[in-house]
Amino acid sequence: MKEKYFDFTFFLICIISIIFIFKNNTAIASTIINASNLFLKKVFVSLFPMFIINDILISINIPYYFYILFNKIFPKVFKTSGITSYVLIMSIISGTPSQGYILKNLVNEHKITVLEAEHMLYFTYFSNPLFLYSMLSSLFSLQTTFKIIFIHYFSNLIIAYILRNKAPNINNNAPTLNHEPLSNTLIKSITRSINTLLIVLGTIIFYMLISYIITNLIPLNYFFKTLISGFLEITNGLNHLKNLNIVFKLKEIIALTIISFGGLSIHTQVKALLEDTNIHFNNFVKGRLMQTLISIILIIIF
Repeated sequence: MKEKYFDFTFFLICIISIIFIFKNNTAIASTIINASNLFLKKVFVSLFPMFIINDILISINIPYYFYILFNKIFPKVFKTSGITSYVLIMSIISGTPSQGYILKNLVNEHKITVLEAEHMLYFTYFSNPLFLYSMLSSLFSLQTTFKIIFIHYFSNLIIAYILRNKAPNINNNAPTLNHEPLSNTLIKSITRSINTLLIVLGTIIFYMLISYIITNLIPLNYFFKTLISGFLEITNGLNHLKNLNIVFKLKEIIALTIISFGGLSIHTQVKALLEDTNIHFNNFVKGRLMQTLISIILIIIF
């Protein structure tokens, strides 16, 4: 019976949304265009080359050298293998949802186990540094911008340290070495990357549409519109935050909360990337809740 009520409620929401879309066709079209421009100008240009580079680095066995270089440090500090350093560095450089793409490829290439990948989901979420800088510098001073970026990154290391005793047993065997021709890797990588980025594009459009419908259909003050937009999609939330007239410290907290949680758009993107693997998504959600809490505590202190 509960399922029927849920289905009926969802059906009504869909009908109301369709009516709203038809009545606001021009605004909806503008939202889709804005979402597509955001994807092309911010997401595609940063993620596509990094996806290709990551696949090439794996094909020429760079994770193996990271393993050799860091395998004495990471087992002692985080109780994970040295290959964790590769995932962390590549995730920082390329930004989310690349960690899902990287972990998936490493599991498929038998360089890490599924349990190791699931554990790394806790602490390998990083927003792209260029994206953060461009968004935050329009909101805050340079000092505050770098403080928020530092806390966002450092909170991941805190999570990794706190959860070190939950890490699966380390596989001390060095990652297997690849011998596939680089030309084959490049062709496969381009196909995989385009398919992955199409999922990302669809997710961004969907959540920006949902955000627009909710914030315009439901009578809310601007503060709650900002929170809802940030809960659904980071860029929308931070853009709304620019026009929110509140205490400076509260604005810092909200910005860091939006970034640390990631928005349902990012959650959906990471889940989609892991969909055809045995890697469970739950640890990513738990990690973002932990990261949000830790980030709020750090920004209040500093």
